[in-house]
Amino acid sequence: MKRCASIRVRMMSWVLAVTVTILAAFILWSYFSARHRLEADMEARAFSLADGAARRIDAKLGVLQGVVNGMALTLESQELKVPFENVRAMQTKCLEENDGIYGVCVALEPGVAPTNWPDLAAWEYRAGDRLEYVDLAGAEYAHTWEDWYTLPKHLDRPVWSEPYEWEGVLMVTYSVPIYLGANEERRFAGVITCDLTLDWLEQMIKELPLGEDGYGLLMSRNGTYVSHPMPELVLNESVFSIAEQRGEPELRAVGQRMVSGRSGILPFVSFATGELSWLAFTSLESADWTMAALISLEEMRSEILKLSRRQAMVGFAGLLLLCLAVRMIARSITRPISNLRDAADTLANGNLDSALPVPCGKDEVASLTQAFGNMRDNLKRYMADLRKTTAARERMHSELRIAHDIQMGLVPKTFPPIPVRNDLDLFAVIEPAREVGGDFYDFFLLDEKRMVVAIGDVSGKGVPAALFMAVTRSFLRSAFRSDTDPAEVMTHVNAELNEGNESCMFVTLFFAVFDLSDGSLQYVNAGHNPPIILNSDGTLEWISSPRGPAAGVIEDAVYATGKTTLPAGAALILYTDGVTEAMNSDETLYGEERLEARLSASGGLLSCRRLIDELLADIMEFTAGAEQSDDITILALKQKCAESTGNGDCEVDGNLRKRIVFDSNTDALYKAIKELDEFLGAHNASSELSSNVRLALEELATNIIKYAYNDNDRHRLEVDLRLANPATMTITDDGRPFNPLEDAPAPTLEGAIEDRPIGGLGLHMIRSMGMKMEYRRENERNILRVIIPAS
Repeated sequence: MKRCASIRVRMMSWVLAVTVTILAAFILWSYFSARHRLEADMEARAFSLADGAARRIDAKLGVLQGVVNGMALTLESQELKVPFENVRAMQTKCLEENDGIYGVCVALEPGVAPTNWPDLAAWEYRAGDRLEYVDLAGAEYAHTWEDWYTLPKHLDRPVWSEPYEWEGVLMVTYSVPIYLGANEERRFAGVITCDLTLDWLEQMIKELPLGEDGYGLLMSRNGTYVSHPMPELVLNESVFSIAEQRGEPELRAVGQRMVSGRSGILPFVSFATGELSWLAFTSLESADWTMAALISLEEMRSEILKLSRRQAMVGFAGLLLLCLAVRMIARSITRPISNLRDAADTLANGNLDSALPVPCGKDEVASLTQAFGNMRDNLKRYMADLRKTTAARERMHSELRIAHDIQMGLVPKTFPPIPVRNDLDLFAVIEPAREVGGDFYDFFLLDEKRMVVAIGDVSGKGVPAALFMAVTRSFLRSAFRSDTDPAEVMTHVNAELNEGNESCMFVTLFFAVFDLSDGSLQYVNAGHNPPIILNSDGTLEWISSPRGPAAGVIEDAVYATGKTTLPAGAALILYTDGVTEAMNSDETLYGEERLEARLSASGGLLSCRRLIDELLADIMEFTAGAEQSDDITILALKQKCAESTGNGDCEVDGNLRKRIVFDSNTDALYKAIKELDEFLGAHNASSELSSNVRLALEELATNIIKYAYNDNDRHRLEVDLRLANPATMTITDDGRPFNPLEDAPAPTLEGAIEDRPIGGLGLHMIRSMGMKMEYRRENERNILRVIIPAS
C-alpha cells in the first residue's frame, strides 16, 4: 500500500497550491483590469483634450467670424450705400479692436460699387506696429480670380481658406459673400475677408497635458498639417502624402476618417514616435479643420507593470503568513472520515462549492472521496454551463422581442385610418421572416383630401435592415413636409439614403399620393414590385411604369411621377417580394401568376382586411409549413361607396356616382346608355343634363368602338359619371393612342350634307352644347374627361 503524507502535509500542499493559483490569478486580473480601466480613462482623456482644444479654437475663430459677418450684414442691409470713408473706418476699427486679425478686405464685383468708391478691393493690413492700405483690384480686376473671392461666390456661403504662410507667419483667410436685392432679384455683390494669424495655435497645442510621448496636431480639410510636432511637415505635407511616401494604406484610411467631419478615437501607431497610442480627433465647428490628440499606450503600460510588481511582492508576503496559519490549523485535523461525512452532508443539501478531503491511497475512503469530488465537479460544470446558456438565450430573445415591438410600433396599425370617412377602406399587414425585418408600410394624410400610402423592402434581414427601414420611413415623412410631388420626394429620400451609406444597403420603395376627392393617384416606383389595381369586377391592372432604380444605390438617380385613377370600388394592392417569392418545400415560388389568380378569384367586392386575410391564407397553404424565407408585407386601399343608393349607384364625397363597365360593341353601348338614363331619372336629373350625358357617351363611345382597336380581341370601356356641379363623365379605353382634341379632323360645316366628309361633327356637337373635354394617356389607356355644365 502506498504511504500517504500526513493530513497536515497534504492540506498545506493543497492550500499552498490553491493560494498560489489564486494569487497569480488575482495579480493577472488586477494587471489586466487596471490596464483596461486606464486605457478607457486615457481614451476618454484623449478625446476630451482633443474636443476641448477644438472648442477653444472655435471660440476664438467664432468671435472673429462674428466681426466679419457683422460687417457683411451692415453693408448688405444698407445695400452698399455707405460712404467709402465709413468703410475704411470700419476696417481700421476692426483691426484695432481685434489683435488676431491681420488684415480686412472689402472686395466688390465690377460695376456694383457706388460711384463715389475709388477702389474695388480695399485691403487694410498690419505692417509691424502700423496699419497699411492697398487696392487689390488693379486694372484687370485681379481680385475676382482669387480663391478667397471665387469660392464664397460660387459656394454661396462663407468659406475658410486653406492655411498658408505669409511672410513667415501661419495665416488663414475667412471670406463672407455680400448680396444685394431679395428673392429673384438677389445677386452677388462681393466679399468681405479677414486674414487671421495662427501663431497662437502652436502654443495652445503644446500646452495640452498629453504626457512625455503624446502630442497634438491640427489638419485642414484636405489633410494638410497646420500644426505638428515635426515642423517640417507643417503646410508642406498632408496625412495622405505621408501615407503615400510610407506605403501605408492604413494611414490613408485613418486620414479619410479624420477629414470626414466626424469625431472618433482609435488605436494608432504614431510615425512621429513609433509608439502605439490612442488617437482622438474631432472637427471644428467654425472651420473645416480637424483637431487630434495622441496619448502613448506604452507609457501607460509601463506604469501598470510597476504597480503589478508591487502587488506581487505584497501577495507573496501574505502567502508566507498563510502557510504558517495552515500549519497550525492542520494539527487539529485527525479524522478524515468525519470530514468526508460532513462534506457529504453538505453536498446533499445542495452546496456544490463545499471542499472535500484530498483523497490519498486506494482505500475505500479515498475512492469514495474521489467519487464525491467527481460528482460535485461535474454537477458544478453542468449547472454553470446551463446557467450561462439559459441566460444568453433569454437575453437574446428579450432583445429581439423588444426590437420587434419597436419596429411594429413604427408602422401605423389604426384601421380604418380615418374613422370619420366611411368611403375609405384600408388595411395592411407585415409578417417578418425573423423577429425583426426590413419590410415596412406607411400611410398618412397630407391634408383633408390627400393621403400618402407607401411600401418598402430593405436589402437584407434582421436588425440592420430594421434600422435602415426606420431611417427610410423617417426620411420619407420628412420629405413630404416640404414637397408633395412623388418624384421630388423620392429624389430627396434617395439622396439622404446615399449620404454616408457605407454599408451599401438599399431599399425598393413605392409610394403614392391618393386624392380622396376624385380617386386620382400620383405615384413613384423605386425598383419595387409593380402594384396591382383590382377592379370591382375582378379584373386586374398592373402599374408597371414609370419605374426607377432602388433608393440608396445611385446618388443622382432620376425618378418620374406616374399618374392614374383608382375607380370607385377598385382596390390598390401593394406588396413586397416576400409574397411572390414565398417558397414551398419543393422550392417552388408563389409567383405573380398565382398572385393574379388569387386576387381575381377573391373578386373586387371584398373588404381590404378580408382580401389580405384570404391572400395570406393562400400563401400559408402554398408554403405548407416551409420556413419563411423573406418578410411578407401587403397593403390594400379601396375607395368604396360611402352610402349605397341602390342599383349599383353610390355616393362618394357628397356626390352621386355611377360606374359602368361594358364590352366594346354597339349592343353593350346602348345597354350602358339605358342604364345611365335610369340612373339620371332615379335621381331627378334635368332633361338637359340627361340629354347631354347621352349625347356625349353615344358619340365618344361609338368613335372608340369603331376606330380604337386593330384586333378582334375582347376590349372593355369604363364610364364613370359623377353628379357634381358641374357634372363630369370619364371614359377610359385600352385602344391605340388617340387624342380627339388634337388628332380628330375639324368638321366641314359648309355645303350640302351629302357632300361633306365624314368625321368631326360629334365633337363639334359636344362642344356646341357647352361641354369641355380633357384628354390624357396613362398606363397604355386613353382617358377622356367630359365636363358637363349645370342646366
